[in-house]
Amino acid sequence: MPPGQRDNVQLYHERRSYARDEPWPPVPSRRLLLWSLAAFVVLAVLAAVRTADWSYGADTGTFVQVILDALGPMYDGVERTTHYRFHWSPTLIVLWPFLAATHSVWVLQAILAAVTVACAPLLAAVARCGFGRGSLQAGIADRIGAVALVYPPLVAVGFGEFRDLGLLPALALGWWLALQRRSWGWLAACTLLLAGLREDVCLELALIGVAVAVVCLRQGDRAKAAAAGGSAAVALGSLAIYVLAVVPRVGPWPPSHFYVYPFAAGPAALLLAPFTHPLAFGAAIFTLGRLTYVLEALVPLALVPLRSRLFVLALPGFAIVLLANSGLVWRMGEHYAALWIPWLLIAFGAGIATLRFPGRWTTAAFALSAIVLIAFSPLHPQHYLRPSYHALGDARSALACVPADATVATHDEWYTAVAAQRPGATVLHLTPPPTDYIVVADDFPSRDVQALVLSNVRALVQSGRYREICRYGAVATYVRVTGVRNAPRRSAPS
Repeated sequence: MPPGQRDNVQLYHERRSYARDEPWPPVPSRRLLLWSLAAFVVLAVLAAVRTADWSYGADTGTFVQVILDALGPMYDGVERTTHYRFHWSPTLIVLWPFLAATHSVWVLQAILAAVTVACAPLLAAVARCGFGRGSLQAGIADRIGAVALVYPPLVAVGFGEFRDLGLLPALALGWWLALQRRSWGWLAACTLLLAGLREDVCLELALIGVAVAVVCLRQGDRAKAAAAGGSAAVALGSLAIYVLAVVPRVGPWPPSHFYVYPFAAGPAALLLAPFTHPLAFGAAIFTLGRLTYVLEALVPLALVPLRSRLFVLALPGFAIVLLANSGLVWRMGEHYAALWIPWLLIAFGAGIATLRFPGRWTTAAFALSAIVLIAFSPLHPQHYLRPSYHALGDARSALACVPADATVATHDEWYTAVAAQRPGATVLHLTPPPTDYIVVADDFPSRDVQALVLSNVRALVQSGRYREICRYGAVATYVRVTGVRNAPRRSAPS
């Protein structure tokens, strides 16, 4: 038998044996499963504390309202329009039954904790599949997965406010695992969920899918090449629907402002800037803040991802984050890190597979991640694990003065606390929105509130447009004098 044909026969039997011996979905080891369960309990308890303390900001409240209206136009009080104007997120529909049944902020945060912790057994299963060098031992694979439980950027995503990108790491690892296992049904499910998660995820999946398809073709694996290429095609198709059909109906895409520079007006111009304005591009992008961000991503993993060519899978996500003009995007602890986290973890597993003492390196990565998580935590627990206001009882009483179906503007954290029960709730911006009611604390601990928001509210009261109807301590409820109306009826965008 010719050598090439013999190799193909051996590869065929290896695939058949692997598919026969290994269950699907992959069953994690008992030890890793227990550690993952413990991590979920910790995150779920912390979520309960934050829910009780009203310390979640406006993003969680926004997604509560978006998901509760997922069968409609995904309207929310903060954006005051369909969420599709900002992001292409039809995948959030799958979360609607959980919130529709409970109307609970904690449930949504617990879901985020669960999908974050799920990355550990998924990463271990990916490692068991191997990275072109044969499957790793179960013990080493579990150690690789355990690192995900303490990896600071990932833990920060699970601890922070709910965002759609929080679902990305688990879905991306599931997609990669299904591709390696040739489980085409699971691959299709993960592809559809990823393609409906966000427009930037579509772009990322398209680039990664094409790259993987090219590599698989070079290796002679046509089935995996077709699957990866098909995922890329689905992602591009979803992106085309959003850009060509949705955005023209709902208005210009607001997040494009993140990619506006003096030398480039928008994402497309910014991608060309290295060639059209190389000096200005370099001065704007290659900054110390971005360098430290990359180091915060790599050092907890002991720089191991750099040993693998799979590190390139993380480059699209890093580019989306690092090209943004706002430091809030590339500040560790923000949810944008989810764009590169799963691919960097895959590269970490592949890098471990190349090392002579993989157990020692996984121990080093675990220790470094734990040290960063404790000493330089991107979770900022001292800030978030405390009540947003010293007299939440007064806040609850003041909000109880507002009819359930009325529109009301209040502080970010208070908005989130009532968003599941009040579809007409919104955030009290620097310029108060024209709501029926305003609930505000005169001593709310925020510089912006004290310097700007309160003065604007007082001006509205002095002008006679609002009057006080309730007061509990320093918390007051104001009603619009010109007439109270119910929450606007939701309708699809025209």
